[in-house]
Order: sequence, then structure tokens, then C-alpha cells
Amino acid sequence: MKNYWKQFAGWATGLRFNIFQRARLKLTAFYLGIIAVILIIFSLTFFYSLSKNIHDNFEGDNSNDQTQTLLITKTINQLQTTIFFVDLIILFVSSGLSYFLAGKTLKPIQQAMEKQKQFAADASHELRTPLAVMQTNLEVALREKEWNKEKERALIVSAIDEVKLMTKMTQDLLTLSRLESKQEAYSLNRINLTQIAEQAVRKMQNIAIKNQIQLSTVYSEAIFTKGDAEAVQQLITNILSNAIKFTPAGGSVNITISCHDAKAIIRVQDTGIGITKEDLPHVFERLYRADRARGQGGGTGLGLSIAQEIARKHNGAITIESEIGKGTLVTIVFQAAS
Repeated sequence: MKNYWKQFAGWATGLRFNIFQRARLKLTAFYLGIIAVILIIFSLTFFYSLSKNIHDNFEGDNSNDQTQTLLITKTINQLQTTIFFVDLIILFVSSGLSYFLAGKTLKPIQQAMEKQKQFAADASHELRTPLAVMQTNLEVALREKEWNKEKERALIVSAIDEVKLMTKMTQDLLTLSRLESKQEAYSLNRINLTQIAEQAVRKMQNIAIKNQIQLSTVYSEAIFTKGDAEAVQQLITNILSNAIKFTPAGGSVNITISCHDAKAIIRVQDTGIGITKEDLPHVFERLYRADRARGQGGGTGLGLSIAQEIARKHNGAITIESEIGKGTLVTIVFQAAS
């Protein structure tokens, strides 16, 4: 018995700090209250209606009044008992269904809040890193007795790099927030994917050359879709940026655009380090970066999340196939427009 009391006490203590469990119980009680009110009204109406019918039916009976009264009383008592137990069964079943439905109702809210908490924790962690680097550099600078232009320049360059990283992360967070909250409404016009891809490639060409990456394109004709040209260019740029960032010097990144079964298909194939099977399902999560890639490129971990949200806004989809040491293939699919 003591163990049961301990378990109950532990559950009650945990309930104080579990806001969703408390909300679920309150919602269950609310549902059950509604059902109970309906059930009471229905049962009373049913009981009085049947009682009246019983009295009416016994009025034509030729038995003596005392026997008739006893039969009426007995029948009504049996009816009352039956309705009572039926109501109890209905309430018991309804309580279980109410608890289940309350859980189903609150689950999306709980998942959204947990996702928000995780995102806040991840964002805080990611922003803490550049701030810690800047603080360390400044503390070292304060203890430095002898200064020269090279040391000053290195310190300033390091601080600027960290500020750029935080600025980029802040911009990406705002972009992603607008996309996910549906504040970013695109006017979907007929756009030339081939032309947009060429613009993205030109934008990334200097970075590819700097990293000694061969960036090439393959498309034979103009292919069109309905979308926002600037957003689609950002999507392709993000994919190209990732491909270049995680491809070693001497490697290649190839972008192909084709049309098949009324689908406009963009494929970005690189010869980079690849993604593990464990990391692959998580690459579109906000601020997720595989451990193997963390030390490279200084990215924010938001590029693929933004790309996926842009694709969704255009009724498109992104899939990724990858193999460690052999590279990654990113496929973007849109509805083709004539």
C-alpha cells in the first residue's frame, strides 16, 4: 500500500510542473462535464417519459389498486436503477475517450512548444560561440603588453568574422521565422528556372574558385515554373553554398535542370564529404549541423531549413541522397509551367 501512495505522491508532484498534463486533465474534465450535462438531461427526459407511459399502461389493468401501485413502483425503480448504471458505464467510457481526445487536441501545441524551446536553446548555444570567441580575443588583447599592426589587424579581422556570422544567423532566423509564420507571401509568377540557376551560379562562382571547386551547369533549354524569382534563387544559392562548403579542394559541384512528367527538376551533385545515414534525416532541422561538418565553413545551420520552407511555399519538394566520402545529391522538384 505504501508503494502505491509513493507512486501517487510522485505523480501528483510531477503534475505540478507538467503544464500539459494539467491542461489535459482540465480539458478531459471539460469534455466530461459537457457529456454529463447532456446525459443527465437525456436520462431525466427518458425516465419521466417512460414513467408516464408505465402509469398510462397500468391504468387499464383490472387488478386492485394496491397491487397496481406495487407493480408501478417496482417497474419504475428497476427503470431508475437501469438508467443509473447505464449512465455510469457511459460516463466511464466517455472519461477514457475524453482523456484520449484531450491528448490528441494538445499534442500539436505541445510539439510546437517543445520545438520552440529546443530552437531557443540551440540558437542561444550557437550565438554563444561567436560571442565567447570575441570575448576571449578581447581579454587576451587587454593582457597584451606589446602591440603591433599585425596583432591588431588579426584581432579586428577575427572580431569582424564573428560579427558577420552572428549577423548572418540573425538574418536567417528572421527569414525562417517569417516563412514558418506565413508572414512571407509570395506572388507566384511564371519564372525561368534556367535563368535563375545561372544567376545563382554566377553569385557562387567566386567562392567556388576560391575554394578550388569546379562549378558547372547542364541544361539544354529554358524550363519554367510558377514562383517567386528572388526566393527560388535564394533556395538554389543555399544548396550551392552547402555543396561548395563541404566539398574538398579539387572537387566539383554540378547543377542540372531538366523537365519530366510536368515536373521541373533541379539536381545539385557534389563530390563532397557526404552525410552519414544517422545525420541524413535531420539535415532540414533548424540549426542542425552534423558533427563532422561543424568545424568547416562557419555556416549557421539554417540554409537547408530555409530552402525547404521556400520549396514548400512553392508546392515543391527537396530530397537529399548522400554517401560518406562520395558526395551528396540534392533534388529540388517544382511543378513545370508551360
